[in-house]
Amino acid sequence: MTVQQHGCISLHLSHDRPYIEIEIRTASGYIRKARFLVDTGGGALIFTEALVQDLELPIEDELLTLFGKHIFRRFGPPRLFVGPCELDMTQVSALMAVGTCSLFPGEAVDGILPGFLLSRYCVLLDYSTGTFSLSPSCLTAMRGEPVPISFHPLSGFPCVEVTIAGEQYGLLLDTAASCTMLSEAVVETWARQFPAWPRARCAVGTANMGAPDEEHATMMRIPRMTVGSVLLRHVTVVSHPIRAFEMRRFDVLAAPIVGGLAGNVLKQFRIEIDYAHAMSYWEWCDESYPYDMDLVGLTLSLNADSTYRVAAISDCNYACVRQSVCVGDRLLQVDGLRVTGLSLSRVVDALRGSPGQRYTLLLEREGELRSVSVATARIV
Repeated sequence: MTVQQHGCISLHLSHDRPYIEIEIRTASGYIRKARFLVDTGGGALIFTEALVQDLELPIEDELLTLFGKHIFRRFGPPRLFVGPCELDMTQVSALMAVGTCSLFPGEAVDGILPGFLLSRYCVLLDYSTGTFSLSPSCLTAMRGEPVPISFHPLSGFPCVEVTIAGEQYGLLLDTAASCTMLSEAVVETWARQFPAWPRARCAVGTANMGAPDEEHATMMRIPRMTVGSVLLRHVTVVSHPIRAFEMRRFDVLAAPIVGGLAGNVLKQFRIEIDYAHAMSYWEWCDESYPYDMDLVGLTLSLNADSTYRVAAISDCNYACVRQSVCVGDRLLQVDGLRVTGLSLSRVVDALRGSPGQRYTLLLEREGELRSVSVATARIV
């Protein structure tokens, strides 16, 4: 055992994102459990409004608009426990996302556990055994390959250095992202320099994270990259607008970054993050099937009525998909599975299969139901 597991609980993956169950205790004695996303790249402790209302927590009147569109209100957080370990909430304020029952489309997510809280501990994410633990310190020898990290003390955002095609790049270690993200400027440069690297238009599969402008994204498969001494092969990345990374404020980052290393890579490891000594330790636990983008390549957007709209169609689909599915279609069923109300992860998984595997999609277009036969393809 390498980490004193003062708080050791189960970790669950959905859409390659890690979730844990946190116990909450209020001053009135009310105790309940809630599902939180573990977000090493998150800057705020966030609760849904539904959770805050259930806990009957006092809320400040001032409205805050963050990230361009989301509206929050501050509140004093209750006591939080990871297993038997009570989190250190010294000088911690929290934000309530106004009007929310969940923080991710189609997922039951009550809150986000952010990087600045995690950075007060030694953190273990063991994706293979489904284990998450916190310890005040890492006192014994660590397992796995050592990878230095840098992080800003105010945000706790951990960054690592990766090498791709002989060049070094800074990446945020971002557990809340399901697919590794890179600046579109970097991806466009590689597309010119390395035309043999597979790429495709629009974000599909785990690259489809419900973010803005995913229909304009570019996906690419990088043959190899190294993180410290750890060699990664056939890594799928998705482009994000330049402003998402290069223009990040340096008051929350210890070093410049061009993207984020995400769940599609991290899930293959047992990762310990020793913030106190600016180190992480990576142990292989499962080298995943490299072709994680074998599916019907559709970018999906969640509608207000919990149905899914086709926002884009990958150019690397077979002709049967490009000819029978249109942008704007509502996806209702996949081989008889009703997808309305399901999580994006469930819907994406329903569209996976070996290249050439056929599915029947039930679509709604301009009020008319259409049943179409489509085939999966190797998108990248």
